[in-house]
Amino acid sequence: MKIVFIGLGNMGMPMAKNLVAAGHDVYGFNRSQEKVDRFVQAGGLKSLSIQEAAADADAVFTCLPKPEDVASVVLKEADLCTHMRKGALLIDLSTTSLDVIHEIHRTAETKEVAFMDAPVSGGTTGAEAATLTVMTGGSRQAFEQALPLLSCMGSHVHYTGEVGSGTKIKLLNQYFVGMHTLAVSEAMVMAEAVNVDQQSLYDILSSSFAQSKIYDRHYQQFIAKDDYEPGFALELLLKDLNLTAGLDETLTSTLQGFQSAKEAFHDAASAGFHSRDMSGLYPFLQQEKGNS
Repeated sequence: MKIVFIGLGNMGMPMAKNLVAAGHDVYGFNRSQEKVDRFVQAGGLKSLSIQEAAADADAVFTCLPKPEDVASVVLKEADLCTHMRKGALLIDLSTTSLDVIHEIHRTAETKEVAFMDAPVSGGTTGAEAATLTVMTGGSRQAFEQALPLLSCMGSHVHYTGEVGSGTKIKLLNQYFVGMHTLAVSEAMVMAEAVNVDQQSLYDILSSSFAQSKIYDRHYQQFIAKDDYEPGFALELLLKDLNLTAGLDETLTSTLQGFQSAKEAFHDAASAGFHSRDMSGLYPFLQQEKGNS
């Protein structure tokens, strides 16, 4: 199939490469030409413009950091739905807002383009290994059409219902991620304060009820190495928590744990930790403890 993939970042690049490995003709686009060149070296293709490539594409994927990026590329800069053929698939893999999702859906419907929101979870490790969890909202017919492509990128591909349902589930996932990250970070600070060896703590808790994928990820890949080069930046998790709050602001304003997590990430981002990995909440809390 001919595929257009927009957004060759930490997640998008390995996902697009997996589509290439599956034998598809994949045209990659990114604001940074260097990433497009890397994608071409890996077997991808490039075109003069998104519009030109999208005109006869079977599917167009977007994988972009923020809601405004998705809206700008899909609805304004590229005006994708106008240039895509009737019946083609438009699939947003980003974590974005319901407002943007529904605006794209309305536009796609008028052009007879099949739109789905299909946010993913599993991080860069899952993106590289094609083991992502994919949460797909849209028509059942479009989902069945897209399933072979989504299966090139994820090993757990779920149909969640109408457009927007995948995004709701992904934002609830991010709620868990934020809470777990706060718990891991605070527990690590406490362990240090009471002279508990962090490696011993991790080894023991890995076979206890405290074990979690977030604890595994944060400790093994970042905290133990004291290296916070972002796999998923702290500022992006804060963005996701703000989007989660928007699902029901009246309710989330009363959820004390959620508000505490959102405040912690906001404070860390404001203190200059925004570009570190989300596990960078731990060194931020360490710093705060030292300042208290």
